[in-house]
Amino acid sequence: MVFIGIVLIAIFLYIRDYKIPALLLFFFFITSGFNLIPEEITEFAFISKGSDYAFMILVGIVVIDSIYIRGYFNRDNFTKYLIVFASFLIICIIYNKFVLKLGWSDILRTCRYQFFWIVYFLFRHLPKEKLQTLLKCLFFTSLFTAILFLLQIFIDEHILIEGAKLSVKLFGIKIPRFYNQPDMLFFFTFMALYNNPLKGFPKYLSMFIFTAAILGAFHRSLIGGFFISVFIGYVIRLPRLKRIYILTTCSILIGIATIFIGYKFINSRTFIDLKTVLSGEISMDMEIDMDDLQNSTFTFRMLHLFERNQYIMENPKAMFLGAGLMPEDSKIVEKMFDFKTGLSEGLTDRVIQLDTSDISHSVLLLRFGYLGTVLYLLLFVYLTVFFYKKRSNDYGFFSFLFLTLAFSNSFFSGILINPVTFILPLISYNIIKKMDFEKVNTLN
Repeated sequence: MVFIGIVLIAIFLYIRDYKIPALLLFFFFITSGFNLIPEEITEFAFISKGSDYAFMILVGIVVIDSIYIRGYFNRDNFTKYLIVFASFLIICIIYNKFVLKLGWSDILRTCRYQFFWIVYFLFRHLPKEKLQTLLKCLFFTSLFTAILFLLQIFIDEHILIEGAKLSVKLFGIKIPRFYNQPDMLFFFTFMALYNNPLKGFPKYLSMFIFTAAILGAFHRSLIGGFFISVFIGYVIRLPRLKRIYILTTCSILIGIATIFIGYKFINSRTFIDLKTVLSGEISMDMEIDMDDLQNSTFTFRMLHLFERNQYIMENPKAMFLGAGLMPEDSKIVEKMFDFKTGLSEGLTDRVIQLDTSDISHSVLLLRFGYLGTVLYLLLFVYLTVFFYKKRSNDYGFFSFLFLTLAFSNSFFSGILINPVTFILPLISYNIIKKMDFEKVNTLN
């Protein structure tokens, strides 16, 4: 009941024109209390996650705004893509309800994150200054959670919401490795590097803290993707001739490396396992050691994706509308799926069939099929292309690099499924659009 009260307070604050505090409460819920409050605490009646409270705030605000603001849902370039995806989502929901006979509760639990795209209309009607203030407030909040994440490494205890914990050896020293990085960390790391609201020593200290929090997870794919994104940022701001020279040199080096690595790869057990799955021969007696797979994380993720893709290809209806909008704990899951690749539940040793935080694309394919996955990714592609075109704008530049990292890391995490991944860039998008509008008016 306490959290329901906070939802009502947030909507009241927004009505009274305290929009920044209201939106901070929205982000508080959608990030599980800025990654400090476990789901068990926020459970109440039909509500299972903090994001459900965030959605209540969002719906309340959008309904109120749409009543008082004329043309609230007017179409623009981005809303055309939203309308197409929303139309698909409605068809998909109807299909799941009346063809697959799934319950409304299961359907809504599964696809609820997609409804957060309507936050675009909220941001579109906020003044540029308020959006910039909101980003600054979230920047400092994320800086605080980044400090807490790093502090975990020193005290060897969870501070943020508890997640997986392993260890890594660095220069012969055993260091704890935590997997509970803050939800907004990646976005605000790039903001710290390229559009930092601080000046002087605090600016460089914040840059160090954010970067250390990314590196502190000791996630090789994430670290690689981060440095590649930073390198891309460096290259696209170079003069044209230098850019061509560096890209040509890198292409040659990558080509040489690919030849050597490729030769080693095709002679490895990994390649044999991948060929087996791609040929459709995965079965109960398939000789793939799951423990070995989970140690070879890239192989594990590719097998996870290929096995789900194989199911989609063998079921024509699933190719267009997905295999079903059901949660992992639905009774129908055991009847429909028997995937061999996946993490095991601790108590039952059962392979988790649908949910995974290891790769975004497996989840997207199963939920939405090829058509829905393409339409969903098109929203990200549109934003990425927009930010690239606006790379001379600091908001466009760091948002482009963030989405570059998000795409590369989507093969190693569930980042594309997390609504924060698209909500934060939508703030940047609307700031840039308002800046462009102001320039046009100034020239006229």
